[in-house]
Amino acid sequence: MRTNSTHSDVLIAGGGLAGLTLAVQLKRTRPELDIVVLEKQKHPAPIAAHKVGESTVEIGAHYFSKTLDLKEHLENQQLRKFGLRFFFGGERPPDDMSLYDELGTSEFLPVNSYQIDRGIFENHLLEKASDAGIVVESGASVRSIALNEKYGGHTLTARNGGEEFTRTARWLIDSTGRQARLKNHLKLGTSVGHTNSAIWLRTSETLNIDDYGHGNTWTERCGQRSRRLSTNHLMGTGYWFWLIPLSSGATSIGLVFDPAIIPVREVSTFEKLINWLDKHQPIMADALRDKHDRIMDFHVLRNYAHSSRQVFSADQWAMTGEAGLFADPFYSPGSDFIAISNTLITNLISNAANAQESEFRTRLFQKLYLSIFSSTLSLFESLYAGFGDRELMMLKTTWDYSYYWGILSHQFFTDKLTDVSFIQAAQVELTTGWKLNADMQKLFRTVAEKRRCFPADGRFSDHCGLPFVPELKRQLISNIDIDAHARLKANVLLLEDLARAITSLVQASLNGQDLGRLQDIPGLQDVRTFLA
Repeated sequence: MRTNSTHSDVLIAGGGLAGLTLAVQLKRTRPELDIVVLEKQKHPAPIAAHKVGESTVEIGAHYFSKTLDLKEHLENQQLRKFGLRFFFGGERPPDDMSLYDELGTSEFLPVNSYQIDRGIFENHLLEKASDAGIVVESGASVRSIALNEKYGGHTLTARNGGEEFTRTARWLIDSTGRQARLKNHLKLGTSVGHTNSAIWLRTSETLNIDDYGHGNTWTERCGQRSRRLSTNHLMGTGYWFWLIPLSSGATSIGLVFDPAIIPVREVSTFEKLINWLDKHQPIMADALRDKHDRIMDFHVLRNYAHSSRQVFSADQWAMTGEAGLFADPFYSPGSDFIAISNTLITNLISNAANAQESEFRTRLFQKLYLSIFSSTLSLFESLYAGFGDRELMMLKTTWDYSYYWGILSHQFFTDKLTDVSFIQAAQVELTTGWKLNADMQKLFRTVAEKRRCFPADGRFSDHCGLPFVPELKRQLISNIDIDAHARLKANVLLLEDLARAITSLVQASLNGQDLGRLQDIPGLQDVRTFLA
């Protein structure tokens, strides 16, 4: 829809997931705002849209469900996710998934997350935005940007078909994804040391990982629950291969890898990918072979991680989603970063009247956001070499989950992400948590360098077997009125205990001790199980 007005309060360049969710959040928070969204692609989006990023985790799911009030849509039109699940087949994987080593949960943990069909979801967001009075113009590509250096009045020129037009706005938000129009315009882009690549495709066929394992033990591990609903990772040295179900019936498939270990040229076409899978994941090769007529797309993305020196400005512009930065698809953090950046931007726009306050908040939120990015990036840098090591990944996922739920998720779920007083009061705990994580990732990297890959023997490591794991998730939705700072302190104490236990277990593993199954490791069972 074309608006007759050339000026708006907020102009969002890019109407994909990040841009549409920001528009809806802003309108819910400040109904009086005049918001215009320009999107390059024509709406409606195709089902099983050719966009990566279908899997959500807790922050992104909470943002969609609660902040944007989309729970009914998520429950009825999308798929409830059965957590993250990892399979280790060793250097010579067996031809039966039940013989792989499996790391995951035996039951749904508290706090729902979802597998999102991006086409269905973005079309629903478009309807929600239009119903709220937000103007969304599809088919409009950005041509140029001119910023007013002091407090708004930014100008954007766009083209729709053969027509060129100009829009001005008090606030300009870049949500153009990897086009990164504003970041490129201001030359703010920065490279990162993480240089991994990804391949992704979709098949119109429903692929069910449950069908690739046999026997009662395989079925009983998850109490008859379908592993298909998980974000399934097939792990190996230097890579992980994903299977994600979509509510449309299609299946999202991808390979994410370190090109220093797996050269891009070896997997850069569908045929080459099948040949590579024949050697490393033959079950998947057989599942995809001769499926050319059902492959909906095929994409190669090299060196996907990127950052920016600045993402928010007191001059009333900002970047959200991949237009600003992107770390890695492992652990599915994409929707989390959309949730976090959109929430910070919404708060900045809502508190922009006081120039001095706006300057302060902008600096604080900028530092916070880039710290979150740096901490998240550390989970992946130089660690893919260890992704085939089941013992390393048992310990790493336990730490990474606990850190994520205990620090960042806690801050988001208690609505403290933009609470300046809380951020200032909790600096000691936040800094301690970030340092603990940095130290643990450094430890994990020393193990990853060894590129260990154990033969699979069909063992199942159940995160539900560690009482503090479901408890950390449960506390996100219980005791909402608790003292958030006190809870954060308790979480940091747990992380300190956990760090000591994992450090000891890493040494035991390096000394040749078989750690067995996750739920049977005494060092982890001894970690405090109740958070006061």
